[in-house]
Amino acid sequence: MIRNTTGTRTGSAKLTALVTAGVLGASLVAMAPAASAAVPAAATTTYTCHYSWQSSGSVSYLYAGYSNTNTTNTKKGQTGNRVIEVQCLLTYWANRVGDSKFDPKGIDGQFGSNTEAAVINAQKVCFSDSSEWDGEVGPNTWPCLRVW
Repeated sequence: MIRNTTGTRTGSAKLTALVTAGVLGASLVAMAPAASAAVPAAATTTYTCHYSWQSSGSVSYLYAGYSNTNTTNTKKGQTGNRVIEVQCLLTYWANRVGDSKFDPKGIDGQFGSNTEAAVINAQKVCFSDSSEWDGEVGPNTWPCLRVW
């Protein structure tokens, strides 16, 4: 026999075992994930570019509102504001010249294959030396994207 919290007898051990098993079983079922539950897909964030021209001496530079660097290396595999800036600048030029080869295929802050290909295509316009066509945005490519 099992005693309840007041100290009186409540019933047989067999009945208590059945009730306990039923409560634990229901708890375990409630805790287990449903077999058909689908894992939601990760949401893709897109960003809006806020273009402005800023003068430095006799040269005007294009900025998109996410980074003002002209030197920091930005390359495939990276994420964040510098990548958003690169994608915005590429998108600006793709729309301006009407050529999709400069389009990074979205502004999501992830430097992937599409962004890399668009950077290489921009580098081919900016630099005659093919050693500059590396798909990375550094001290030579930033000004190219900002002034082009």
